[in-house]
Amino acid sequence: MGALRHAFLLMTAALLLSGIALAQSQSAEFYANGNGGVQTADREFMSKAAQEGIEATHLAWVALQNAHSEQVKAFARQILFDSYNASTALTDIANQQFVALPTEIDPKYQATLESLLELHGEAFDKAYMQLMLSSQRTDLEHLKKEAKSGNNQSMIDWANKNLPALQKEFKEAEKIAPAVGLEPTENKGETKSDSAAQQQH
Repeated sequence: MGALRHAFLLMTAALLLSGIALAQSQSAEFYANGNGGVQTADREFMSKAAQEGIEATHLAWVALQNAHSEQVKAFARQILFDSYNASTALTDIANQQFVALPTEIDPKYQATLESLLELHGEAFDKAYMQLMLSSQRTDLEHLKKEAKSGNNQSMIDWANKNLPALQKEFKEAEKIAPAVGLEPTENKGETKSDSAAQQQH
């Protein structure tokens, strides 16, 4: 039963990944030369968000195969689910506004992906969660910036809608970190700074 469930999860992840790629590919092909009047900063955010979704999905797929910790695998499954929903909604916005999104992983990120493919078990768990803590911290900054100062209402709404899920993922990553040998000290410092800033207000 366990083997069957594992196979089903891997198949589901593969389907989610192919679905995202297909939707983004269709968007890019149909609107290859458009920008829909979307301002540059918003278009750059859309492209960056799409790329981050592709990377997160690829990494989660690898995690389902290479991770040792069941916590890490459960985290990866949540990433797949959230990334699929976010990417589908983003592709719909891009279609409506004639913006072409990236459809493949950034070559600059390929080396990172390949290095993780070489790791298995506890070594993978630690490397994967360390990468997720770092990337999700950056993703949160991007989302918060767009939600606060974006010019495109559709993307402002998209950012606000996806913030809670990403914040929840990041908190979960922080909980998992000690279990795989990591201590998110960097985030602790940021949390203290944020708390101090909030107290001043």
